[in-house]
Amino acid sequence: MAMLVLTILLTMIITPVRTPYKTIIVIFAVFLLLAVPAALYGEREITVLRVLDGDTIDLEDGIRVRLLGLDTPEKGEYLADVSRDWLTGMIGGKGVNLSKCDEKDRFGRTLAIVMREGININLELLAQGLAVPMLIPPCGRSISIQVLEMAARALKGKKGLYASEEYTVIDHTKAGEYIGKKVVVAGMIRDIHKSEKAVQLNFGVDWRTDFTAVIFRDSLERFRSLDLDLDKFKGRFVFVMGRVKEYNGPEIIVRWPTQILPLPVETSP
Repeated sequence: MAMLVLTILLTMIITPVRTPYKTIIVIFAVFLLLAVPAALYGEREITVLRVLDGDTIDLEDGIRVRLLGLDTPEKGEYLADVSRDWLTGMIGGKGVNLSKCDEKDRFGRTLAIVMREGININLELLAQGLAVPMLIPPCGRSISIQVLEMAARALKGKKGLYASEEYTVIDHTKAGEYIGKKVVVAGMIRDIHKSEKAVQLNFGVDWRTDFTAVIFRDSLERFRSLDLDLDKFKGRFVFVMGRVKEYNGPEIIVRWPTQILPLPVETSP
C-alpha cells in the first residue's frame, strides 16, 4: 500500500505533463501516505538474534524487546527455563513482526506484541500458562482484555504456573469456607452494584450473604486506564484472585485488574 502511494506520488511530481487534476492527485497521495498505519510500511519482518528469557529478546538490528502484557518467571524461579525454551523454539533465529508501543520500559527496552506466522506470541505464552498478566498503561491498553482472557484459559486448564497450589480454584458458593485465605474464586457475575465508594460484583442472588468482588473508587481508575469496562463483565464467568474476607458474606477486595480473569465467552462453562 505504502509503496503504491509513493510510486503514484513520485510519478506525478516528476512528470512534465500538467493536468487540472495533478495538484489534487498529489495532495490526495500525500494524505494517503500519512494515513497509512506504521504497521503496514514500517514494521518489516526481522530476525530474532537471541532469546534472553521468557519475555525478552534481542533482534538482529540491536533492539532489545520486552514482550508486552505479560511477565514470565525470573531466572532460577519455577518454569523460568521452560518459558525461555518455549519462546526459543517458537521464534529463536526466526523472522517476526512487531507491533510496538511508543513508550519504552524503565530499562529502555522496546515494548511490543510479537507475531510469528500469524501467531500472537504474547498471548500464546499466556495461554500455555508460562506467563502471568502484567498490564501497565498506556501500552497495556491495546491488549488488556485478550491478556486477561488467555490467562483465564490457562488457569481453567491448570497449565504451567497455574498448576501450583497458589492457584487453588474454588466455586463462589464455597468462598465462605476460606475466610482469611488466598484463593481463586470462580463463578459468573450475576449483577453489578455501583455506589459512591465502590463497585460490587455480585456472584449470588443475595449480596448480603453470597460472594462479592469489591473494587473501591481509588482502584477503579486502573481499570479505566486499560479500557476495561466492568459493565461488560456482567454475565461472564470469571476467576477472582485474592484473600477472602468477611463483610456481608465472603468478599475479595480487588485492587488490580489482573485479579479478575474473564474466560473467553466461547470457552465459558
